[in-house]
Amino acid sequence: MSLQTEYKLQWPEYRIEFHKRPELPKTATLSELWPSLRAFFSGNQSRFANYLYYLSTDFSGGFSLCSFLGENEVANRFRDPQLTTPSPFPSQSLDKIWKLCQNREFEEMEREDWELIGFGLLYSGQIAEFRNWVVKTKEFFGQTDDNRRFLYLLGWEFSELPYENSILHTLVEYVRGNRETLNFKTLTDAVTLDSHWQISGVLFHAIEMGWFNGDETFRFWKFLIGFYEEWEDWEKQKFRSVSLGKIPAFPALRYAKRYFSEETFLSYREDLETSLHGDWTVNNGFGYELSHEMDPFVETVVRFRNEGIRYEDDLKNELLLKPYSYFVNLQLASIAFVKKENDKFLSFYKKAGRLKYLPLALNLYFRVLKVTGDEILGSSIERTLVASGESVSIPEGWV
Repeated sequence: MSLQTEYKLQWPEYRIEFHKRPELPKTATLSELWPSLRAFFSGNQSRFANYLYYLSTDFSGGFSLCSFLGENEVANRFRDPQLTTPSPFPSQSLDKIWKLCQNREFEEMEREDWELIGFGLLYSGQIAEFRNWVVKTKEFFGQTDDNRRFLYLLGWEFSELPYENSILHTLVEYVRGNRETLNFKTLTDAVTLDSHWQISGVLFHAIEMGWFNGDETFRFWKFLIGFYEEWEDWEKQKFRSVSLGKIPAFPALRYAKRYFSEETFLSYREDLETSLHGDWTVNNGFGYELSHEMDPFVETVVRFRNEGIRYEDDLKNELLLKPYSYFVNLQLASIAFVKKENDKFLSFYKKAGRLKYLPLALNLYFRVLKVTGDEILGSSIERTLVASGESVSIPEGWV
């Protein structure tokens, strides 16, 4: 089934008429209540039941479901699937069935019927009751290792089960917002090697949020761009904008030329350069904003002196959203230099792309090299700057 078909699946394709059932007596028994709940997920409505199961594997529905189970904040959730049934959900029957079952007013229970209760609670959005249903399942039917693992992943039960590098575990941690514990390689492998394309939405969102970066992003992006021609215009635009400064730039540019029209490619290349360089160079000056009256990295340090850690944190947050930005990396390198954090300076400096070769950047670099023990390379860079007529002094107050 193609992407387009699955995302645009419409149902029902025909109308089914259901006659209104008589109201249930207040003292209804389980045997009187079961038929309406069973009918909702079987018989004439089996197509809807299948659609619900489909949503649990499709990314949009599956992620929303995962969000519910993780009791996640709205900010970290995707839009819930919009479900419409051929007939109203028998919520009164479910409530009465659930009340009777909790009181153990049954002698025997078919496992399939019991699972319909959990499915109904989940469908109707009664998450607290769904949790109670899970606990009752353990109480009434015992608990397998899979049940225990599931409860552990949801955070509903402490367990000695070790952390697992599984897709389910990764998704649950993702909807909880625990980005530090995520292993995106697991999800990338699931998409690119095992064809679980539904997880693409998670990875794409993680790139947009700045949670997922590094070489794995390009491996996933290279897979995703293969579907480019099938998308709507707004989807294409979203794809291009998210990739700017967030995935390895030049491999992406090479692949983009294969899939984009010439006009789109030229625009994308210009936007990419702007994202990386900060719309950097006009000869040896800085032309990205005419309002700048000084070297932007000198201005960065001036702002850091005035605004302190708050400004540095703003830049770090910007870097999360644009991890491959040469410009932001060199801004943070400049701040690390004045703070005398040499290791951090070298880490940011090495990610500054062609901006590393600006005279001021090289000036800072050779000084840090000398301090950290690489006297030979540091002195060589210093001599080269002098021979080319560049100043080897740095702004007042930087040392």
